[in-house]
Amino acid sequence: MDIKEFVKEYNQLLSNDSPFIYVDQDGKRYKSAEEVYKSGKQVSIKNTNDAAVEGLKGLGIDTKSDASKFIELLNHIFGLEGSKKSSTRTRKTYTEGEKASLMESWAKADADGISKVNFCKDNDITYQTLMKWIRESK
Repeated sequence: MDIKEFVKEYNQLLSNDSPFIYVDQDGKRYKSAEEVYKSGKQVSIKNTNDAAVEGLKGLGIDTKSDASKFIELLNHIFGLEGSKKSSTRTRKTYTEGEKASLMESWAKADADGISKVNFCKDNDITYQTLMKWIRESK
């Protein structure tokens, strides 16, 4: 999937009232449970955001930090509003999938000898958040 296809596919999902997408074995997506019922096929249910994150990973954008850097670059190239990075940090909420992905990345980074501070900077999370997750995982 290229970026144009990704934007087209997930932009349509934004207009969907359900936070879920339904995918059958052939990869066909259904927007509602009613469509699935009418099709008579067995499907897997995915959270729209989690599916979009999987799609981004396929494009090489694996972390929030990667996404943030990509957005910043696009803003700079096209002169879009808000291209300057805010100096104040806003509160972030992470999905369980994002948290699991970051903790998996942290395990690899820790094994490679990367410091917690550098890992947090590279992945755009606070040191306190990482430390909380590490404590919770024990």
